Amino acid sequence: MNNHNKIFNNIFQQNYSHTKEAHARVNLIGEHTDYTGGYVLPCLLKYKTIVSIAKNKSSQKYNTYSEFYNENISFNDFIKSKNNQWIDYLKGCLFVFYDENKKLDNVYLNILIQSNIPIGKGISSSSALCVAILKSLDDFFNIGYTDKHIAILARKVERHYIGVSGGIMDQMVSSIGIHGKAFFLDCLTLKYELINLPNNYCFELVDSEIQRDNRNSAYNERHDQLKKAEEILKVENLGSIKIDQLNKNKFDDLLIYKRALHVVTENQRTKEAKKFLLKKDMEQFGHLMNLSHSSYSKDFEASTKDVDLLVKRSIESGALGCRLTGGGFGGFTVSLIAKKDYEQWYNNMNKYYSRDKFFKV
Repeated sequence: MNNHNKIFNNIFQQNYSHTKEAHARVNLIGEHTDYTGGYVLPCLLKYKTIVSIAKNKSSQKYNTYSEFYNENISFNDFIKSKNNQWIDYLKGCLFVFYDENKKLDNVYLNILIQSNIPIGKGISSSSALCVAILKSLDDFFNIGYTDKHIAILARKVERHYIGVSGGIMDQMVSSIGIHGKAFFLDCLTLKYELINLPNNYCFELVDSEIQRDNRNSAYNERHDQLKKAEEILKVENLGSIKIDQLNKNKFDDLLIYKRALHVVTENQRTKEAKKFLLKKDMEQFGHLMNLSHSSYSKDFEASTKDVDLLVKRSIESGALGCRLTGGGFGGFTVSLIAKKDYEQWYNNMNKYYSRDKFFKV
């Protein structure tokens, strides 16, 4: 992704005027707790998306080139495609941005999108794309949005334009997060804390090789099940419920109870994980990661046999904790490893998974 001005010039025959970037994230613990007003603890990854823009002075069209897809697309409306194309994220960002700034004159742009974020792996490539686009638009028009407001707009794009019923974790950490720090977020109040990650431990992603797509997976179904649980419990957010308030007898459908049980216990685990991280007690942090995966697999049923086996192998190879990360139904696992044990852990895991399946945090 180097020389993006040279690439921009080759494609559009001009230099870009503004460029912004946003990173992918891995969620260390706190899954499906964000849109239920709970707690999450992600951190940024090195993988990122860069968006460079300039005014299109030669035609009344938005011209865009995606280096990842090696595709040029031109358009002059913000109508969503019928088959969920990558261009929809750009159209959605433009639609939401102009809707927020109705007095702005429509300016046609040339837009270069570059990314090295693995797609469909549960590390939120889509949120990084939206945040990078919106930050570049904010810079181009000199609006002056805060990073928090950029995150709110990015969530609006994914929820109301794309149609994925997610929370705001991904957009917040992508917009505000700092490398080397965990991002503890209260998803109801949007208050957050940045907590240093310890130097003598590391997190590593392993690709389960199971592709996922939030639109086509059971993600929205799980979202609806949790909203049903909130109706049964007569609360606005499951994040406000403690385990002793989760009365099983109120649920005619035990499946809905199990979904709620995961979220309520996951919120407690995430708050405890923050405390252990502040104390640098990573053994207890890893134990909570293991409990989190068990809940995600058994109560929330968002894992698979292959992913569960990957988690088991990672722990047996020396990881202090391992869990499926992201929206579920495939993608990456994240493992916590003491650096002194890393070589042994890696060599053992490499017996099962090829080198290209490992990604450092």
